[in-house]
Amino acid sequence: MPTLALSPMLILEIIIAFSFIITSIFMFKPKGNETVHIIFFWLAVALNVLVTFISATSLPDNYMREVIIAWCGLIISAVGIVIRIAKGKTSAVANIFVMLSTVYGVLGYFLLA
Repeated sequence: MPTLALSPMLILEIIIAFSFIITSIFMFKPKGNETVHIIFFWLAVALNVLVTFISATSLPDNYMREVIIAWCGLIISAVGIVIRIAKGKTSAVANIFVMLSTVYGVLGYFLLA
């Protein structure tokens, strides 16, 4: 498990956790503008890609199996994107898939190392 002894990494993890909470709240806000839901959905996807990238690239070269497992978190997000595009409007299922993939990436960062 990484110790996060470096203060820049600790600050980055705090920012990512705060961003995840904010995007999750606004993705599931029951009433509101559809544009807000779209913006926060794609923001959550971008956050997921960032978390997955940090998780996969922070592992050493000889941890190839763990690197592949870390990158597989994007498959869950891709399913959410396909559902979102297929429906053409806000879908709670697509939002849940994107949220789960972000949680998977964050847990992978802590558990795969």
